[in-house]
Amino acid sequence: MNKILLCEDEPDIQRTLKNILKKRGYEVRTAKDGEEAINIAKKINPDAILLDIRMPKVDGLEVAREVRKCNTQTKIIFITAFQSPELSKEAAKYNISDYLVKPASPGKILKAVEDALRARVVPANPQPTA
Repeated sequence: MNKILLCEDEPDIQRTLKNILKKRGYEVRTAKDGEEAINIAKKINPDAILLDIRMPKVDGLEVAREVRKCNTQTKIIFITAFQSPELSKEAAKYNISDYLVKPASPGKILKAVEDALRARVVPANPQPTA
């Protein structure tokens, strides 16, 4: 079962996304602020993180920076209501799998998570290239 860390400070959005992800069979942990997200990520080593950029205590960019220091395999998907070219450029530094703008539909969020997790899978016996 894939472990997802959902980092969202808005309780209604967090609850809705958690329910959607759990119905798809994911093990979901939640964090209401960036500090909590960093602590949970270090403990559970999630397969993917759905990460709001603007959160209390520590913002999503700092969370991504801290996660990347100890885990390069976790897929990170940013989700934010605040989009800017500068933010997109900054997010790219952390090997982000996707960057979604709120309000993103549940289908779009699930697709981003599924695509990120699929990209994480490495074949057991890769075939040599010619």
